[in-house]
Amino acid sequence: MRTNPRLRKIISPCGLDTTPAMSGKHGLPNRQSGVVLFIVLIVLVAMTLAGIALVRSVDTGNMVAGNLAFKQGATLAGDAGTEAAITWLQTVAGTANSYNDQPASGYYATSQDTLDMTGSSNDPNRALVDWNFNGCNGATTPACITPAPAISAGAGNTVTYIIHRLCQIAGDPNSASNSCANYKSTSSTSPKRGGLSYGDDKRFEPLPVEYYRITSRTVGPRNTVSFVETIIHF
Repeated sequence: MRTNPRLRKIISPCGLDTTPAMSGKHGLPNRQSGVVLFIVLIVLVAMTLAGIALVRSVDTGNMVAGNLAFKQGATLAGDAGTEAAITWLQTVAGTANSYNDQPASGYYATSQDTLDMTGSSNDPNRALVDWNFNGCNGATTPACITPAPAISAGAGNTVTYIIHRLCQIAGDPNSASNSCANYKSTSSTSPKRGGLSYGDDKRFEPLPVEYYRITSRTVGPRNTVSFVETIIHF
């Protein structure tokens, strides 16, 4: 029986067996058998981290898109507050009922230019609007203005509004002591009787009509808050 010459023992001068250990079909050294496993583990860890980063990125994108959609929905829902305010104003605009404040309906006969509508100025000298009906959360301010009662605008949105007549003081807007932002039509002229040309006729001269500012605040899902301001006249 012949022996494989590659497996012959090699005896060192000191009597030690120095025959190299062979492994596998092609005789690769045992010390190389764990390198591939180590590399595979590193690749798996890298792929796992990349997958986690991708999932987090997708979740963040979905959250941002959802917030934008809720913000847009809340802004559109603000129209419900504007329409409710216009419906209420149609019954009082231009009458003596509009000369003074009506806090229960969220109506104020002056413009209140220094009013902090959003409550974000952090100025203690500016009045606030009690949007949450909690006494302006105990804030120390010159005044805490009451808006109209909240109404539901659907899709989880709640709208509250406040109306300001754009006048400096309460009372008759046509008073000499008052100053209001007025609209006056210039198209109500009429031909004079017997005249051959058109001209102004005092009988058809319109009275100035004051402007009103409607501010609607909408609170929607995920604590989305949106403000819509509209200026109208009748």
